[in-house]
Amino acid sequence: GIRLGANEQIISSLGRIGLISLALTFTAMTGSLLAVTALRRLVLKLDRFGLTRGSTETETGTGTSEKADYSMTWWIMGAVLLGMAAGYFVVPGPAAENFVYVTDYGLRLLLLLVGIDMGRQGSVMAKLKAAGTGAVLIPIGVTLGSVLPCALLGLALPIGMKDAAAVSAGLGWYSLTPSLIAPYSLRLSAIAFLSNVMRELFSIVLIPPVARYIGYVECVALPGAAAMDSSLPVVVGATHERITIYSFASGVVLSLIVPFLVPVILAL
Repeated sequence: GIRLGANEQIISSLGRIGLISLALTFTAMTGSLLAVTALRRLVLKLDRFGLTRGSTETETGTGTSEKADYSMTWWIMGAVLLGMAAGYFVVPGPAAENFVYVTDYGLRLLLLLVGIDMGRQGSVMAKLKAAGTGAVLIPIGVTLGSVLPCALLGLALPIGMKDAAAVSAGLGWYSLTPSLIAPYSLRLSAIAFLSNVMRELFSIVLIPPVARYIGYVECVALPGAAAMDSSLPVVVGATHERITIYSFASGVVLSLIVPFLVPVILAL
């Protein structure tokens, strides 16, 4: 946030950055939704309730009424805004550039802690196995449905195909993706932050109607990597408890993909 606020070019183009982020967000969400719908119908052979076709089990309603805790989302957004204000009004530009070393070490610590957290959850592998082929196919569908359409959209945007693909490859992980992109471009890092935050926030609103009118499994596609944690209660609450397996498994696989996919795209 401090580095963004100290960059006059980024501050002067925030409106344009917001529009680009919005376009990428809706393209990624729509593409992943269509990809998972195709997988559910043609490959996984599930009905819109996530049941195997011909199954004797019947749909008995939605899942739990547990609400998601989005306090961390607001804390992170507040921290970035506070940092931007500090960078704009207080911290001189040359000094702000030195914060790149802080973010580099912070990024490594973040990935280490994410790995430790996954390792402590002894049920991770069991849940991945329980989801079967869906544990692999659904996150692949979400990834391709997010990245490829956004890359094509990049042809019509001032950032180009590669940069648009890199932003969408964040797959909703807004706390990691901007740090991965910042050494490449601060402006693109700002776009990545806004786009991936928007993906999680819009998912809150769109998951219930998608569950009602399109399909339960498709709800997993909307939040991307957040389907394993912050958005999990929303997905389950709007669908059924059996969708927990698909949501958690997809989120885990996507969280493993993002740290590798974003740098690979930027290196092209």
